[in-house]
Amino acid sequence: MGFAQLYYTSCEHGLSGYAGYQFNAATPGVDPRVLREVERFTVYEPPRSRERVDEHPVNLCYSPDVGGVPVVSRVVSSGDDPSGRPGNYFAHSLVAPGPEESGPLPAELWEADFWAEAPVDDPGLSELAELSAPQVGPGPLDRPRTDAWVRSRPAEVVTRLLLAADDAVDDSRPLVLVADSASVAHWVAALSHLLPPRRARLLSFATYCGDPDEALVQVVGVAPDSDTALWRTRFTVYDPEQDPPDALPEPDPRARAVADRLVRLGTRRAAALWHRARPYASGREGALADWLPVLAAASLLDADAPAREDLREVRAWLPEAVEWLAPGDAAALVHRILDADAAASGEARVGMEVSDRRTDRKLVGAVSGHSSGGSAGGPVGGVLDRAFTGGAGGPSGAETRAAVTVPGGAGGAREGGGRATVTALGSGAVVPSAGERVGTPGGNRDGAPGAAALLTGPSSGVLDTADLAGLQRVAHRLGGADGTTERLEHVMVRRSLDDIAAGGGAPAVTPMRTESVRGAARERVAALLDGECGELAPDRAVVLLRWARASGLPPCEESMERYGGVVLAPLLAASHLPSPEARALVAAHPGVRRGAAAHLASLPRERLSALAAGPVGALFANDRDGSSAPLRELRLLATDPRSDLPGLLSYLVSVRREGRAAGAAGLAAHDLDEELLTDVWGPGHGPRAALLALRVLRPGVLVAPGVGGWVAEAMAVPPGAGQERTWRELVDEVSRHWLRTRLPDSGRRVVMEWSEVRPSLVALRAAGEDRAHERLAAVYAAVRGTHPAVEEVAWRLVVRVLLGWCQCSLLAEALRDCPARVFEAYGEAVSARLADDRPDTATAALVYQAARHQFLAGHGRAGRLDASVLAPAVGGWRRRHLARMRRQLPRESAAGFDEWAQRSREPRGRGFLGLGSRSGERRS
Repeated sequence: MGFAQLYYTSCEHGLSGYAGYQFNAATPGVDPRVLREVERFTVYEPPRSRERVDEHPVNLCYSPDVGGVPVVSRVVSSGDDPSGRPGNYFAHSLVAPGPEESGPLPAELWEADFWAEAPVDDPGLSELAELSAPQVGPGPLDRPRTDAWVRSRPAEVVTRLLLAADDAVDDSRPLVLVADSASVAHWVAALSHLLPPRRARLLSFATYCGDPDEALVQVVGVAPDSDTALWRTRFTVYDPEQDPPDALPEPDPRARAVADRLVRLGTRRAAALWHRARPYASGREGALADWLPVLAAASLLDADAPAREDLREVRAWLPEAVEWLAPGDAAALVHRILDADAAASGEARVGMEVSDRRTDRKLVGAVSGHSSGGSAGGPVGGVLDRAFTGGAGGPSGAETRAAVTVPGGAGGAREGGGRATVTALGSGAVVPSAGERVGTPGGNRDGAPGAAALLTGPSSGVLDTADLAGLQRVAHRLGGADGTTERLEHVMVRRSLDDIAAGGGAPAVTPMRTESVRGAARERVAALLDGECGELAPDRAVVLLRWARASGLPPCEESMERYGGVVLAPLLAASHLPSPEARALVAAHPGVRRGAAAHLASLPRERLSALAAGPVGALFANDRDGSSAPLRELRLLATDPRSDLPGLLSYLVSVRREGRAAGAAGLAAHDLDEELLTDVWGPGHGPRAALLALRVLRPGVLVAPGVGGWVAEAMAVPPGAGQERTWRELVDEVSRHWLRTRLPDSGRRVVMEWSEVRPSLVALRAAGEDRAHERLAAVYAAVRGTHPAVEEVAWRLVVRVLLGWCQCSLLAEALRDCPARVFEAYGEAVSARLADDRPDTATAALVYQAARHQFLAGHGRAGRLDASVLAPAVGGWRRRHLARMRRQLPRESAAGFDEWAQRSREPRGRGFLGLGSRSGERRS
């Protein structure tokens, strides 16, 4: 399929059927949505500073997504339209059928020959043919021309503009270039030639736009005389002819490394670089920074003297890149890196002679080697040396030889590359097969200066343990292709044990695959932990175990537990602040942790509590092994913030159950006892604590006999104000809980009597006003003689019912006949309502009327309501509160209320409704 063409301008005859802006001609079949987007994409506004049409800039604009397809357009100013209106323009657009992977880059179409200059005049010619790919040829902006353009500009400017454009592709700030459209076209073409080909086709641009906010592209040109002040907050605005490079954003170092390399090469050689790098790319690379290791890999395999930075980048990248690299390329990169390492460190390519006898004390039984032709003399070195040489007794006077096949030539496993079989001698010399020349330590196999020539010292040239571990993962992924695994593990094991013996840290490795080395190293690690070479200090044990675990050589659990109980636990018990090494051993090794916990649990409880509350206990806080249950329980009790007490109690019960299942020493006899409850809730617990504790209990929990008494204490005491509902929920919960059979007599009495009183209270709340007194009498009869806690809760519920009544006569009769405790509680509740900043005037009016009702009038309780409840409250009210209360009384009571209110407020020196003597005056 070819490219559809679109002509857009203001004309008299077009596809719309009327005069004005419209598509003048088009290739049939273009999606209407694409037409709408192209119309918006090609809007043109000539600069106001230039009146002549031939001076107006040309806008070559491109976007990979205009209505879902790539579109490139050329827009030119065309003066007045047919009606004489100025500002007309003509846009010629090409619509690609889909994403283009080949052909000219969009920026190369500047001033190409196929662009139309004017619309068609004949309506019969409005149907345009597609342009084939060969017809869409590039213009003058080819790579030689842009290469000359780039080299005539400061390298720093080119580098920073390239990075700004690269960032803009990833939705960073768009780049605004202040220059004429031809210069902008040159810049866009140059940047496109430097970018990776696929990314260059993602770069949208417009060589001219009157307002960048309307352009919706990533690189846009504006006229040199434009006022750019308003755009600088949203765009990266730069004038290549006037602004210094520092006016552009500071680049990312990794992206800059790629950009610097591209700018040094220029646009002509950049194409070759991207072509060489393509076999090593994953296809997910986007921004320039993503390409840094890919370009380094291409350089490493192709160059005789790779740069130090390339070696470093490839080392870090290769463990991930092995997933998509060809196995031959990946193996060639591994050997290329090891070549540089061997040349810099003085080692042979395959292995080195076993030498440098070391004492056992460096590791408390460390690595011991032997001289050339000798045998292993130390407890560790002997077995490891035998593993290296492949025999039980080591080399018997003969030099160890190992033949591996490595990629021939600097290009690695590439087409046409030869293979060389090399033999590694104990002395480290590399003897190539017939026909190959010997390379010096500082050169490659062809005698030319090699990688080592750039590595000036071991600190920068020799692979560290992390690099070796990464290469080991690569070799494993390759299945040991070309001898990579064997070569690497020989180097790694020797260096690891040397580092540990010298007091260094544990190198980062992945599990070893050479079985002889694995078996021997595992046995020696266990022997060291068991003390065969003397007691192993914690700092050396940390390093040794870290290396053993990373190497896939974990010691047996018995050795770990013995070390934790015999060596580590006494150190923890004797120290307030454990050493960093002790903390690391406990945190990283469950066997060591179990052994230490079992030994510490045998200490006296006071001593163990003090340890658990401090740094020693913190070591076991997150353990999930039952052996540490006593320590974790004491730790939680000492440090928990008590923000979730039920959760704390539940967790402590589960900790005890874990410890019981594991047979932990020093554990309490029950999963839950009175001491644990008191530790969690504290002394003087209330009904809420007991209720939440009950809900924690599950069938199967081993409960001490005293727990029932602890729960009964919360029921046998009248609850505090506001806790009545919790008390009722507690009693109800106990009545159906399996713990009810373990309650003492006081608790059983509360449960039984509440079950008898509760129905009458429920009936009272559900009764209507007609049977209210009958229900009240039933409650009074049921409550009589019950437990004080039951009686108190019942009276409080009766008061709550009375507070909800609104019938004056009903309330008056109830207040007359109720028990004295109910009457007192009712008065206190009403007083609380009336003492608020916003008093309950409705309740006040109801009590005022009830005190004067015939059922209560003349009764001593009526006077007490007036004197002790209403009068003290009303005397302190504001006049608006009095007025509100008065409005809620019957009209016939108004006069009496006024007199009563005036008497109630006289002690404050004010008249009715707050009127009276002025503030500060005395009443005579």
